[in-house]
Amino acid sequence: MDANNGPQIALTDKERFPLLDDLSFLNELRQDAFAPKFNFKSGDRLNAEQLLRVNSYKNKYYDKKVFWNEGQVPTWLETYFKWCIQTVPFYQNKGNDFDSFLTISREDIRKFPYLFVSNEANLKELLVYHTSGSTGSKLDVLFDSVSQASWLPQIESVLAEFNISITKSNKSAAIALICAQEKTLTYASLSTYLEGAGVLKINLNPTEWNHPDDAKKYLEKYNPEILTGDPIAFLALLDLKPQLAPKALVSSAMKLTKGAKNKLEAYFKCPVIDLYSMTECRNIAYATENGHKVIRPDLYLEIFDEHTDVKLPYGERGELVVTGGSNPFIPLIRYRTGDFCSLKIEDGVPFLVDLEARNPIVFVTKSDLKINNIDISNRLSEFPLAGFKMHQRKDKSIEFVGYSNEITSKEIVDALSVIFKNDIEIEAEIQKIGQDNSVEKTKYSSDFI
Repeated sequence: MDANNGPQIALTDKERFPLLDDLSFLNELRQDAFAPKFNFKSGDRLNAEQLLRVNSYKNKYYDKKVFWNEGQVPTWLETYFKWCIQTVPFYQNKGNDFDSFLTISREDIRKFPYLFVSNEANLKELLVYHTSGSTGSKLDVLFDSVSQASWLPQIESVLAEFNISITKSNKSAAIALICAQEKTLTYASLSTYLEGAGVLKINLNPTEWNHPDDAKKYLEKYNPEILTGDPIAFLALLDLKPQLAPKALVSSAMKLTKGAKNKLEAYFKCPVIDLYSMTECRNIAYATENGHKVIRPDLYLEIFDEHTDVKLPYGERGELVVTGGSNPFIPLIRYRTGDFCSLKIEDGVPFLVDLEARNPIVFVTKSDLKINNIDISNRLSEFPLAGFKMHQRKDKSIEFVGYSNEITSKEIVDALSVIFKNDIEIEAEIQKIGQDNSVEKTKYSSDFI
């Protein structure tokens, strides 16, 4: 057999970027003297027809955002629901009334990913993303190039509210995803949607660079316009004291405290945006003083009881449930996010109020005074913490582990003692943030639950 007829183990750059003729900037990013030891190659794979679909998505939903009002549903919902129950195997034979349709969960998608693929999806466009499972079991999320690239119009719509735009140029780095982990995929890429602008994913872990100062030098040389990442990565970056001039930092994956936000904004002299997103449907909302402002007109959001398929009245707190999206490989109908909030609508725009990664956990003092974890979050938000774990033992004592390069365990003990009325034993440990962290997201737990 001719060796050329064997399996192809990787795409060429031309296949990764079929519309980009000039890949010189990509090669420069990869081969720079300060470049990291990139371990992956990535491209958006957009052809002309797919790029038109991304732009059409932007024009349809973001040039003029139209959501829904209390007691209403979006204008697109009926058509979308009918399409789902007609073309998506998982939803078939489960009824044709949206109001009585049961919710679905992450476990449904994990067990039966193939059943969520629309019969109209083009399997030749299938891409697979493997989640880390940091908030639950690992999950393979299916998508295509269009739904993947559509995160850029979503981000642009958020930046526009800060009067920020991303430069479309094949000679500059538009976005850098900053990581500070033991191990992760890293690459230099381009965005066809941004006319060839550079997109980087780098890990600050020193083992992934040729020399100790290369991470700082590389970032300073290409000075990406937008930095994305989580609070731990951003505080690890801050520790390097790079001379950068980003237009904005976009933080996601972990809750961003006010203390960390203020610290980052003071150094980088730009807005730090706390974005709420999920791998299953990408960006949803960003934090404001009035709650998380929803940015996606193509998502319908409802609040359900945590344990039953009962939709809660407007304004009540419960589990956030999502319908919609632009991904034919995982169309969502009443998908339980595992996140909790209440929903309010102001001037036709939905807000997620007191968004937390799970329903409130109630802690108790020795005298049985009940303390809601939301109150704890609000108090600790004043500290430059990248995240923390807090657990109440059966003897009611508190065990706290936080991640920060600045505060002391005594400061945490003092703050928590005020909240708990000096009526409980508190053990606190502060772990330093490095460039190679392996830490969990903020988590509350209790032996009383």
